[in-house]
Amino acid sequence: MHDIDQLLSMLQSRPVPSQLNDIEDAVLTGLARHRDRLIARRGLAIACVMAAFMGLAAGAGTEESAAAERLLGVPAAAPSHLLAS
Repeated sequence: MHDIDQLLSMLQSRPVPSQLNDIEDAVLTGLARHRDRLIARRGLAIACVMAAFMGLAAGAGTEESAAAERLLGVPAAAPSHLLAS
């Protein structure tokens, strides 16, 4: 305990480093940058949730079943398909 008291009294007798005067701006800049990233991340999360909800609502609102065409087949609107039928 005696050593801590000596160290603290030694620190008290020293002058304050000049770098501590400039630390406030760096800390506030870091906090502002962190806040901006948090706001951007929150906005992105809200946009993703809204897009998912709207996609699910739009998909659930239709009564037709989805039918996919063959991937490598001739599309139904192609001229060759229309002439052949």
